[in-house]
Amino acid sequence: MTNENTATQGVATEKLGSTLRITMSNPGKKNAIDRSMYLGLAEALTTAAKDPEIRVVWLRGADGDFTSGNMVSDFHNSASGENPPVVAFLEALIKFPKPIVAQVEGVAIGVGATMLMHCDLIYAAKGTRFRLPFVNLGLVPEAGASYILPRLMGQAKAAELLLLGRMFSAQVALETGLVSGVVAAEDLEDTVSAAVSELGELPPNALMKTKALLRRPLTGDVWIRVTEELTDFAAQLDHSEFQEAFQAFAENRKPVFK
Repeated sequence: MTNENTATQGVATEKLGSTLRITMSNPGKKNAIDRSMYLGLAEALTTAAKDPEIRVVWLRGADGDFTSGNMVSDFHNSASGENPPVVAFLEALIKFPKPIVAQVEGVAIGVGATMLMHCDLIYAAKGTRFRLPFVNLGLVPEAGASYILPRLMGQAKAAELLLLGRMFSAQVALETGLVSGVVAAEDLEDTVSAAVSELGELPPNALMKTKALLRRPLTGDVWIRVTEELTDFAAQLDHSEFQEAFQAFAENRKPVFK
């Protein structure tokens, strides 16, 4: 098995035979994603899509966490402008033609949870905490969450998770279809590794065609929703609600919305 390693700021890739393992890393910040990390993730996925030797992507976070989502202090840099880095990442993720297996542990918050909607096999450790705190930050959902989650888990449950933005457990993530399986923390890496190995031995063209068929009901519609969400998301970044949420976050206090 070959092992070719590369790293950009916050994103490390390892080529393990027919698998590309991508690791998000932002030490001390639970792998919160900033502008450079979005671009690094987009580049890694785009390269893997074009590499005929790569059949599977293994996506994980470093140091016991998946990711706490977008860095709050970097929202403007990541989500606004003519070509926002988060859009480059989401486009590369949503249009990625090969299987993606996610190894989820610690926390999966914000985009750390919504990106899972675009992975194929998602295994979470017991004790993993998920959250979709967009409204809590004076923002709106992203990554097509407002389109996919009601279809995945029903309108009522999607509304509860998105409107209240409460933390929820790995068991709830399993029951609502956000993850494929929940295993003991000590078994997580072996479970993901076994799935990745099995996928790598299956006929690649059949895998890609099957993934395309599975995703076909979302194709087009989900990207339209992603762009609609981004328009509202960018507008909310300049709204007083986000300004108050950001200030409260910086001051470690509860925000007060008027």
